[in-house]
Amino acid sequence: MATTLTSPSPAENMSFARRLLVCVDRSAVSEACVPHAQALAMTFGGAITLVHVMQTADEPAGRRIDALGWEISRQEAHGYLERLRQEVSQASGLPVDVRLEQGRPAERITDLADEIAADLIVLSSCGQGAGPTWNLGTTAQQVLAIAHKSVFIAHSSSPGPAASAFKCILVPLDGSLRAESVLPAAARIAAARAAELVLVHVVQEPLPTAILSSVEDMELAGKLASRFVSGATRYLEQLRQQLAREGTPVRTLVVRHANTRQCLLETAEQEQAELIVLCAHGCAADSGRSFGEAAAHLLTHSKTPLLVLQDLPEHELRRAKEGNGKSSPSTLRASFAPEIV
Repeated sequence: MATTLTSPSPAENMSFARRLLVCVDRSAVSEACVPHAQALAMTFGGAITLVHVMQTADEPAGRRIDALGWEISRQEAHGYLERLRQEVSQASGLPVDVRLEQGRPAERITDLADEIAADLIVLSSCGQGAGPTWNLGTTAQQVLAIAHKSVFIAHSSSPGPAASAFKCILVPLDGSLRAESVLPAAARIAAARAAELVLVHVVQEPLPTAILSSVEDMELAGKLASRFVSGATRYLEQLRQQLAREGTPVRTLVVRHANTRQCLLETAEQEQAELIVLCAHGCAADSGRSFGEAAAHLLTHSKTPLLVLQDLPEHELRRAKEGNGKSSPSTLRASFAPEIV
């Protein structure tokens, strides 16, 4: 059910990076998110908490836990976190905490995010042991399925922001105030990284169906889509002028495409975007889901680093999810599993 909650103010979204919870699992691929977290923290003056969760395994009945082996692993994990803390702290000059947790990774990450009042959960798309078939690892899928906060996903193969200045930050907009609420944060990141903002709107290209089948109907739908293109062009130009007055380099892009979500993925690749910034929900904000359809699709499939700013209050999301009933771990994972096409 759609909600009519008031859209977040720019000031609310500008505070999304006061406390960043950065998730690592001692693998090189999981550390792909660390340079991005460091850059965001430096841009917004935030503090970083590095977390590693030692996953507990269900022991067979009658089998004793290897306490010595567990303690050795714990000490190694603690040393790893401390070394990483020193590296990030020295490079950023910002406060960095570490947390070594134990349990089911996704649950501990989301619980810890609540405990330390984290504004943003930062993690890599894949972690240790992730296969090449899925763009999102199991832990990432489950965190996204149960999290109520803003998230940053870095693809393990994408270069970190320290490699070079950003050239392009893509901002999808659907014409709603909710979607626009990310612009102040996106503009600030662009200024810090010497990047150009590309504001993009996708107009649905009409396709013939059993309902839309006659030549006359297709012509009418095509004319309506053309009017949408003209309206979107004017709308984006107004935003461009406003941002340009504030000194932000901005370019606009209106695209007609039959599949909006796929078009955003293709546009990010064509524009060679180093970052996508978007709102968790658009004009049809479903308070029963932490992320709307477009955001969920990009989180699942994008190979470009993705910053999704949560626009719905946590208590609203929690209440809606409790009303819908609790999901099992398998259901949580399936909700962010890749689509079979």
